[in-house]
Amino acid sequence: MQRFNLYPPSNATEVSICEDDQLGVGLTISGLIFMYIIITLSILGNILVCSVIFKYTSLQTVSYYLVCSLAVSDMMVSVTVVPFDIVYWIYFPVWPLGGLICNLWNSVFFLFLMASVFNLLAISTDRFIAIVYPLRYKELMSFNVVKVIIAFIWTYSIITGIILFLVLIPPEKKVYSFELPPAFHAFLLVVNVLIPFLIMIGFYFKIYVIARRHAKRVGIISNIPTDIRNVGDLIGRELRVAKALGIVVITFVLCWLPFEIINIAILIDEGIENCAMEIADTLSCWLAYLQTAVNPIIYAFSNTKFRKAFKKILFKGSNDSFSEYRLTTVHRQQGASTIRISTVRNTSDEGQP
Repeated sequence: MQRFNLYPPSNATEVSICEDDQLGVGLTISGLIFMYIIITLSILGNILVCSVIFKYTSLQTVSYYLVCSLAVSDMMVSVTVVPFDIVYWIYFPVWPLGGLICNLWNSVFFLFLMASVFNLLAISTDRFIAIVYPLRYKELMSFNVVKVIIAFIWTYSIITGIILFLVLIPPEKKVYSFELPPAFHAFLLVVNVLIPFLIMIGFYFKIYVIARRHAKRVGIISNIPTDIRNVGDLIGRELRVAKALGIVVITFVLCWLPFEIINIAILIDEGIENCAMEIADTLSCWLAYLQTAVNPIIYAFSNTKFRKAFKKILFKGSNDSFSEYRLTTVHRQQGASTIRISTVRNTSDEGQP
């Protein structure tokens, strides 16, 4: 599955570098079980993510709409890409579905890879603006702006995927191949993967710097004027969201890193391309797919709202603390502050998780 080779081997359409039955029964069965687990977790988990976002108004924010778009791209990888991997793994090293389906597989792979990368870039941009420019956040990242961003991401990804399908040269034999004009493949790699990753790294480095600065100020918060303190509280809330989404970005990079390293190594020296390398390349691709299944788990463990919403949907009817919330009203009388705290039961499941 050398999807990042700028110069595919000249014999890619003639013969496989692996022999029949190279994998063995044990590795074949283990691989199939692993991929079925990925498909199941990814589809169920990402459907759950989208469901809680649309069900609870407290999760219907700009940031979480972008998360929902990412969940759709993750789920579509498991629906449209991984099944082809299962077929290839069963018949490895033979590709039994013909050249056009091989090209369709490659095109869909890139389509949803680009959608995931640009959704992550949009999420990183959203967090960057929320923390670096908190007072202008609602102006710069309104719902209308985010709708345009999501529409652009999917339109661009679909158009690029269609162009890729038309440009790819189909293999002539029953062997997987990926043959593209080098310039077009370089465009796919640099513009759609490397540049977005560099931008995300820059954004999160800036967020990290601000987080450290914010942590130092917490210790002297009593000496800070009220208006500045309110901005600090706002930044603190946004940093907590950024932490959870930052874990998603880091996980994405780590899951894709082995795949990138292997393919860059093959690009530099085609002489190292042997059957073991092809199998390693395929396994690294599965690690990349694993990322689509772990994102919902990350949301559940790192975000309280998501965790409560997941519990409420998965264990419907449970009577627990998050079915109600506390409302605090502050009355000021003659310069003194009196605080009355009352508990209000949330009678609608559509509000807060």
